[in-house]
Amino acid sequence: MKRTNIIIFVIIVLIVLAIFGYAVWSGNEESGNNQNTSITNEINNQNEESTTNEMQTNEVEQNNVNAVDQNTVNTQAGNNSSSVNYVGEWFISEEAYRNAEEIDNILDRREDNLITDEEFENYMSSDINNSIVELDVDRYTESQIRFDFKLTSPAPTQREADLDDIIVNLDRNVGTFSYTDNWGNSGNGTITLKDNQIELRLETTSAAQGALWGVEGVYTFSYKRVD
Repeated sequence: MKRTNIIIFVIIVLIVLAIFGYAVWSGNEESGNNQNTSITNEINNQNEESTTNEMQTNEVEQNNVNAVDQNTVNTQAGNNSSSVNYVGEWFISEEAYRNAEEIDNILDRREDNLITDEEFENYMSSDINNSIVELDVDRYTESQIRFDFKLTSPAPTQREADLDDIIVNLDRNVGTFSYTDNWGNSGNGTITLKDNQIELRLETTSAAQGALWGVEGVYTFSYKRVD
C-alpha cells in the first residue's frame, strides 16, 4: 500500500472514531440532562406537596381555633353566670350585711357586759334588727351547689331557722330540692343562679307541731361579703 493511501485510511478512521465519540458523548449528556430534569421535577413536586400539606394543616388548626372561640361565645351567651364565683357569704343587700355585722357586735358586747340591758334592748329593737337572711355557699360547679341558709327573726325572740349542708344538682343554673329545717318543718325549694345574684324560694309543705319559726319565703341575694 502506498504511503498516500495509508495516510488517507488513517484520516478516515480518525473521522469515524470522532463521529462515534461525539454520538456517544451527546447521548450521555442528554441522558444526564433528562435525569437532572427528573430530579428537579421531583424536588418541585415534593415542595408543592409540602406546601399543600402545610396549608391544609394551618386551615385545620384555624378551624379548630374558630370552633373553640365559637363554643366560648355560645357558652357565654347561653350562660352569663358561668363566670361568677358563687362561693361565699351572701346577703340580700350591703345594708343587710352591715346590719348583721352590727348585731353580731352588739351581741358580743352584751356577752362581755360592755353595754347595759337598756342599751342592748334599744339596739335590738331598732331598724337594724329586721329579719336577717344569710346564705353561705360552700361549693359551686356548673352542675352542683352546696349551701347553708339561716333566717333570724327580729327582736326580742331572735329565733334562728337553719338549713344545713343542702346539696342541689343544677340544670342551666336552676335546681330544685326538698328540705327539713332545724324546727322540723318540711318543704320544697328552688335555687336560681343569676348574674351576680342568687334567688332562693322556700315553700313549707308540712309544718312541725310546736314549731315557732321557719325558713319559708322568697329571698334574692345580691351582695356577697368581700373578705
